[in-house]
Amino acid sequence: MPSDTLTVISDALTGDGPLDTATSRAVLRAVSRGDMGETFEIGVSSRVLAFGKHDTTADRFDDAVAVAVDHGFQPTVRIAGGRAAVFHEGTLRFGWTRPVPDAASSMYEGFEAMSKMVTQTLGSFGIHSQVGEIPGEYCPGSYSVHIAYRKVMGVGQRLMRNAAHVGGVLVLSNSQIINDVLVPIYDLLDLSFDPETTGAVSDAIDLDAEAVSQAFTKAVAVGRPMRHDELPAVVKEEAEAFRNDHDPLVRP
Repeated sequence: MPSDTLTVISDALTGDGPLDTATSRAVLRAVSRGDMGETFEIGVSSRVLAFGKHDTTADRFDDAVAVAVDHGFQPTVRIAGGRAAVFHEGTLRFGWTRPVPDAASSMYEGFEAMSKMVTQTLGSFGIHSQVGEIPGEYCPGSYSVHIAYRKVMGVGQRLMRNAAHVGGVLVLSNSQIINDVLVPIYDLLDLSFDPETTGAVSDAIDLDAEAVSQAFTKAVAVGRPMRHDELPAVVKEEAEAFRNDHDPLVRP
């Protein structure tokens, strides 16, 4: 496969949050080994509450997991950093994994590139967005994307030898769903959170998820050839083996 070709894996989300997280981990490992090239995963999510590793050490983490379940969300522990974030049927879940000679030195490059791709994608629909942390936002980060000071995209990154994965969520609609579950969870985790900073693309304009997905994918490809493909069988098998690592409902 040519090095300038982007492999696109779309609509491969299973509805099993921990398994989908494990799949991104398996893709990262495959890219790190050289078995896969640059890959972009994207799809409409199910209801998933993605906790960061720091969240798992909180005294009331188990209570936070219970709140997620009570609100109809499947809890998972994601591979990238950050704090608790929400995926639902009004969001796009994405992951960009690429080979890099020195992952640590290119960390900020990956964040900057992804935030730029998202602003370009929104701009193609006439939506003005900006990059930067908003005080009080959930899962705060310098590379969040916001519209009128309401967060619509959050991103995290995981590095391995010779590879980097940048993944996150783009909220297209129903931001209130996020606040309904995150307000009590952030309280349990003793994290500050201002629900007024939570937004969705629909605050500006209603967009079709498939149209946004296609525009987003083109922004990642930057004019290069794209190859739509399925996950290799070995990656699926590895993801299955990792699945329980990312499920806080499974006890050792």
